Amino acid sequence: RHPSPTKEMLEPLLRTAAAVGLNLDVSSSKALADSLDRAVGDDPYFNKLIRILATRCMTQAVYFCSGDLTPPEFHHYGLAAPLYTHFTSPIRRYADVVVHRLLSASLGIYKLPSVFQDRPQLTSIADNLNYRHRNAQMASRGSVELHTLIYFRKRPTDTEARIVKIRSNGFIVFVPKFGIEGPVYLTPRGQKGSGDWYVDEQQQKIVKMDGNLSYSVLQTVNIHMEVVEPQPNRPKLQLTLI
Repeated sequence: RHPSPTKEMLEPLLRTAAAVGLNLDVSSSKALADSLDRAVGDDPYFNKLIRILATRCMTQAVYFCSGDLTPPEFHHYGLAAPLYTHFTSPIRRYADVVVHRLLSASLGIYKLPSVFQDRPQLTSIADNLNYRHRNAQMASRGSVELHTLIYFRKRPTDTEARIVKIRSNGFIVFVPKFGIEGPVYLTPRGQKGSGDWYVDEQQQKIVKMDGNLSYSVLQTVNIHMEVVEPQPNRPKLQLTLI
């Protein structure tokens, strides 16, 4: 199941959309999908960036035991489907095996395993699947981070990036060429605010106090990417403005 996002969860997306003159209909998942299809701009990455921001407003889809919830709670928001499961994953997840066994029992091909007749045990299986899935995601991110550091250690690079989030001390950028994100600091890291800059929440931009310079969400900037090691054996990818 995939619970619907709350109004508060969608607020960052709506603020960003409004700042760039985009009207998104979030009344339903289909309305949002249609709005995203119409979201085009001069930047070829505009639609991709809006979709990335939309995805971050969503809750995570989870496995569950149908006996634990009411039918309206079975809804899958992302697919706009009242009921959804899967059983043909090419990586053959254990969730697929469970569904295959349930289908086989419903068709009279095999006897229903006793564990599947025990709701608490099925709930425990679903919870463990969700736990393992989250662990796999974290392992995947760790692997990406490691190989990103290996790649850039000997390849300092200058490239274009798009601002995807404004922060009190800088902003987060997405680097289309490499498909990665990272922070760019305008003030020292750990310093959440500075008298030199202020954030305009409505316009989604960070502005220099003298008004001579500003950076807005979805703006293109040029950055330098390199691996630094501020602490022994703790390398990190550093992004700085050019």
